[in-house]
Amino acid sequence: MRKFATALYAIALLAASTGPLAFAQPALTTTKSVTPLQLKPASSAPITLHMADDSKNIYLAIGKAAGLTVLFDPDYTSKKVQVDETNVSLTDALRIVGEISGAFYIPLTADTILVAQNSHQKHNDLDDLETQTFYLKNASQSADANEIIAALRNMLPPEAKVYLVVSQDAVIIRSTPEQLVLAQKLLNDLDLPKKTYRLTYTVTEVDAGKRVGTQHFAMVTALGQNIQLKQGSKVPVATGSYNATATTGDHPSPAGVQTQNTYIDVGMSFDATLSAMGDGAMLKSDVDQSSLAPETSGVGPQDPIVRQTELRGVYYLTAGKPLVIGSLDIPGTTRRLDIEVLMEPLP
Repeated sequence: MRKFATALYAIALLAASTGPLAFAQPALTTTKSVTPLQLKPASSAPITLHMADDSKNIYLAIGKAAGLTVLFDPDYTSKKVQVDETNVSLTDALRIVGEISGAFYIPLTADTILVAQNSHQKHNDLDDLETQTFYLKNASQSADANEIIAALRNMLPPEAKVYLVVSQDAVIIRSTPEQLVLAQKLLNDLDLPKKTYRLTYTVTEVDAGKRVGTQHFAMVTALGQNIQLKQGSKVPVATGSYNATATTGDHPSPAGVQTQNTYIDVGMSFDATLSAMGDGAMLKSDVDQSSLAPETSGVGPQDPIVRQTELRGVYYLTAGKPLVIGSLDIPGTTRRLDIEVLMEPLP
């Protein structure tokens, strides 16, 4: 619904009053859908217009073709422009003239529009602004939400105010009802559930050309999500020592050297991130295999040597088709690990 102030503005223009007219617009906050005022021209036939004339006359010609009353803001400055429109809708005809002449329009009634100079001040004065809160259902991660906010700010006019409330997964937009409808459509298109997949790494151990064992490592992930999987053992490694002082009491401890240890992971480690790419997905993968060597480092009697092999790369996957991404030789042996990955979409 147009605000009472806008109605007053239309009445003043129809009465041919002169001089600028200022009015205040109270803010309306709502979480319900906002329905913009719809134009209902007398004719919905496509418009064809080829004119080089004053922009006011072109607007009046479009209004005559569609059966609309066209009013002009007192501060509107007309200029000569040329338009070539063939079989376009009323909305497109008005948009094209506005882009060429630096103007915009707002509906005052179902069959009346007001044309004004396209400036920040005029938008503030004339736009029938509403505030609406949209709640994100799927883009809960801050990075996804920030991408949506960037898209909204790029698609909506500069006058539209867009805010992200991270704690509520909410987007607050203050703009015209028409732009709020566009924002709702954009959010419906962008805030979609992420596709989920099952990634299965198959590690086949081959010794002297013969397959001796196979292991499967499966994980469920969504597009854009990083996931890690580890299987193995934690091995203690001495990092230092100190001289302990003897204690007395209920639980006495003798003096002596105390050793400090840290623990390192030994075994298989997988790090994967899927990104959408055409009909498939791009996989950023890091496979790490580590094991203990039979000999020690010599630094200390219990310090092991850890052998490590890493396979890192980016691969294009097609759903349901396994891909061999490489092999890892096991140092000091005739064995190797062949690594294959399979991506399967989940319902």
